[in-house]
Amino acid sequence: MQLRDFQAEMRLLRQRESKARRILGVCDSDGAEKIKHAYRKLSLKHHPDCNGGSLASHRRFALINRAYRCLTEGRDRDCEQLDAAPPATEQFTDGKYRLDNPWGYFAWWREKYFS
Repeated sequence: MQLRDFQAEMRLLRQRESKARRILGVCDSDGAEKIKHAYRKLSLKHHPDCNGGSLASHRRFALINRAYRCLTEGRDRDCEQLDAAPPATEQFTDGKYRLDNPWGYFAWWREKYFS
């Protein structure tokens, strides 16, 4: 019987989830509704039919679909394809605040609505 390294498997699952969340632009505390909203917004923005059928938009659209399936359905095949994908290059900032954590989002919100 072969021994399994459960800690390595859990680490890999956390890395995949983190990468999928970065691709969709949601933070760790966001739930299913925010993930679905981000997926729909990005899929409309990067759909190949809306971008003249470009190859880059097709690849980005496929990556967004894999990330969404990995987060919602946990499909192993989609999650394994995320491992081979390049890291997300987008920075989740709006100028000077990071929007991928609650405190940065709060500071951005406070300045936007009360300054």
